Amino acid sequence: MICLFGVILFSSLLNVAEPTAAGPVSVYRVTGVVVSSVDETPVPHVHLNATPVTHGRPGGSFSMGAASSGISTDADEQGRFTLTLPSAGAWHLRASATGFVTQAYEEHNDYSSAIVLTAAEPTIDLHFRLSPEAEIAGTVLDEAGEGVRGARVTLQHRGANPPDEEGQTFRNRMVTQTDDRGVYEFDGLADGDYRIEVDAKPWYSTSNQPRLVNNTSTLNPTLDVTYQATWYPGVDDSSQAEILSLHPAENRRADFHLVPIPSVHLQVPAAGQTRPIDGRPPVPFYPVLERIDNGTGPGIAQATSRNGPNGQLDIGGLAPGLYRMRIPGQDQQGETTVIEIAPGSSRVVDLAAATAEVADIAVEVDREDEGHSLWVELTNTESGQRFTSINRNMFMPVNSSRSEQSRTPRPISLQVPPGRYEVSLMGRDGYLVGIAAKGAEVSGRFLTVRTGKVTLLLHTARGRATVNGVASANGKPVTAAMVLLIPAGLDDPRSFTHVVQDQTNTDGSFDLNDIIPGQYLLIAVDQGWKIDWKSAANLQKYLSQGMPLDIHAETKLQQNLPVQAP
Repeated sequence: MICLFGVILFSSLLNVAEPTAAGPVSVYRVTGVVVSSVDETPVPHVHLNATPVTHGRPGGSFSMGAASSGISTDADEQGRFTLTLPSAGAWHLRASATGFVTQAYEEHNDYSSAIVLTAAEPTIDLHFRLSPEAEIAGTVLDEAGEGVRGARVTLQHRGANPPDEEGQTFRNRMVTQTDDRGVYEFDGLADGDYRIEVDAKPWYSTSNQPRLVNNTSTLNPTLDVTYQATWYPGVDDSSQAEILSLHPAENRRADFHLVPIPSVHLQVPAAGQTRPIDGRPPVPFYPVLERIDNGTGPGIAQATSRNGPNGQLDIGGLAPGLYRMRIPGQDQQGETTVIEIAPGSSRVVDLAAATAEVADIAVEVDREDEGHSLWVELTNTESGQRFTSINRNMFMPVNSSRSEQSRTPRPISLQVPPGRYEVSLMGRDGYLVGIAAKGAEVSGRFLTVRTGKVTLLLHTARGRATVNGVASANGKPVTAAMVLLIPAGLDDPRSFTHVVQDQTNTDGSFDLNDIIPGQYLLIAVDQGWKIDWKSAANLQKYLSQGMPLDIHAETKLQQNLPVQAP
């Protein structure tokens, strides 16, 4: 299988073919026809490109060979094509045509199937289904019914019918701006679920004017306005956004009507606008302000900074919401603070006590992974807001050596509003096996915090496992079957395991990587992409025929399995 965020395949498949008894194989060839996935009609003049699959580091991400090393061809009027390849191995095949989605062979969500050629099977004939592109377009209007020019429009996407909760996360797919009529368009879209956000400023607002750093004049309140970040069809909460479920060749409209609201301000007193860095005398700093959204994650806030009459730094043009301020500090170690801005005229930021209304979390890890960067992410289970720590090795004294940096990593810290969070550890190979906390409540991988100081101790381990094999039915390998490794504690909040997914290649091979040790059921389902995995009855139907596996750290398990009918 090929994951679009990482290509996964057996290393043995990459070997150049060995000579057979009849002599060495000199020709490796992929032939086939490209047809529309809607009506099976041939797609003429499709451009196809094949690139060899290459491996990345063990246990981590994989990648395709450089595009320049690929082999290309164009299909004829009837969609027929022939690709002659220089060697055996695994090949990633993509197709593109006007009016169709550019996609890989048997692409489903983030997965596709590699084309595997061997000395025993040097040729293959494919039926390549290409999906007609879908489109979303719309107009962003202001309170007067005029088009809003230069509005930032973000399109998020999630694949259809994901088999696990993590797969249901929306991801940013495209960003565009409206034209002088307020019109935007997203084309070339695959089927799946989408939602749209608009972020804009009134053209006449103070925050849309040139930066006035030294201007101490009084702001005109009628011009000191902004627009709230808005999700289609007109809500400020992504959980209330309408989900546009697109099918191939479908066109949808999503129009916005924005209404201005009074801008809110952050004011930093003059006494708090300097910080010592590297032992030097205090110098002025300019904080970076990020908006923490419950749909798109942190993003730089559109704001203006000006000096107030008493020397304070006034940051204006902001809509109410949750923000994170990044501040430079001693030894280049950045500080962050989370600030909730309620509707109103202004808010004075006391940097010495800015964390009083949030939980200030210090994270400790029970084992040091020298030379490896670690991140901790907390996801609010109600709002979906994500808070990620700064890279622990990012801020180091400029005069320290690399060896000193690896021996003395900076502590991990986060600031979050009160609430319940799922804890995730992101790093090269480590994974969570337990959590303890002081000043907060812990239940498995979930953390409930109030305000004040919290110490979080993460118990970690190293040595993820892999499982690979061949999925077949009636003695023949099955292409594009969904392979799932389901944890025995799937519904147990105390479990730290998660679903691992793959898709079989043309020889039926699959490769599951980055597995946290534990007990699992392994299943393979033909046409699993069309199944409603949200149905408990459907899941139980396939799990009842699953293959139990007890996976230990650093296991490299070979396991063939039968493919279940959908």
